[in-house]
Amino acid sequence: MFNANQDNAKFNAQRQQLLAYMLKLKSAIDHDTPDLAEALTQRFCDSVVDYLSAGHFQIFQRYVPASHEYGAIEHTTRELMRFNDRFGNGGPLNLIELGSALEHVAYVIDTRMELEDDLIRARSLPRAARKHVAQGAYAYV
Repeated sequence: MFNANQDNAKFNAQRQQLLAYMLKLKSAIDHDTPDLAEALTQRFCDSVVDYLSAGHFQIFQRYVPASHEYGAIEHTTRELMRFNDRFGNGGPLNLIELGSALEHVAYVIDTRMELEDDLIRARSLPRAARKHVAQGAYAYV
């Protein structure tokens, strides 16, 4: 049976894991530890794929995005998968290149999480408030 609170808790745990790996990877890059950075890159990339999958199955099937929201979500998915394809295959890494790409991915993740939060918040509002949101008058509460 469907349990929105349980699904949201699982999804939030997935997000926390993604952010934790991203911060650990950033630290490994900053401290110039290539072996640790390689291992954390693998874990981070695995976490990216898990996060994207969780979003699809636990969030976007329940809170169906509008076309403009879907376009933005699709863009972030492509950007995150591009990072995964580029760095997630193992092997030696250029830490400067990885660091630069990670900064971009951090921005993409932030954007995506804001989109997800807005989507969940808007779809969780009572019907009258949703109409107000649809008219472009959404205010963060």
